[in-house]
Amino acid sequence: MHILNYYFTPFAVILILFALFFSEPERAVTYASFAILAAAFAANYWLGSNVYRFMRWSRHIRAVTVWINLGVSAALFYLLSAYWAPMWLLFLTAPAASAMYMKKWQVFLTALFASGIMVGLYYARSVAYGDGGGMGAQLWGMAASQAVFIIFFSMFTSAMAEMIVKVRDSQR
Repeated sequence: MHILNYYFTPFAVILILFALFFSEPERAVTYASFAILAAAFAANYWLGSNVYRFMRWSRHIRAVTVWINLGVSAALFYLLSAYWAPMWLLFLTAPAASAMYMKKWQVFLTALFASGIMVGLYYARSVAYGDGGGMGAQLWGMAASQAVFIIFFSMFTSAMAEMIVKVRDSQR
């Protein structure tokens, strides 16, 4: 779990800061993004530092952390995707976190859910802010390829985590 805090959290923060700095969205979007990011950081920090205190519930705490991060990714994607195209990469964090300690079918379902949320938000934004006709073929293709990548990357991360555990256990 700490590996994700060392690599994915700084990546997400950098991605969001780049989106805010280079695209210059409205003030309300900027403030909302910082508020969501601060709340997520506080929740992840508290849950991460207390996971060993509540050892009996550690599996549930980790699952809650995955779903919190997925919700945060969805909110930030909705706010900033119109300004910064790489925001879809936020949807890699929750399935990658689940790959560290969940079973493969759980990782797959998490990645599938994350991909579905992302495609649904693309559709919602295209209806709300587009010409009202929904997504065109190019946007569907882009969203589908990103969704497939999220699933494949998550399964790859899960396989790597499983392989590392097997290698570690074989050296005992």
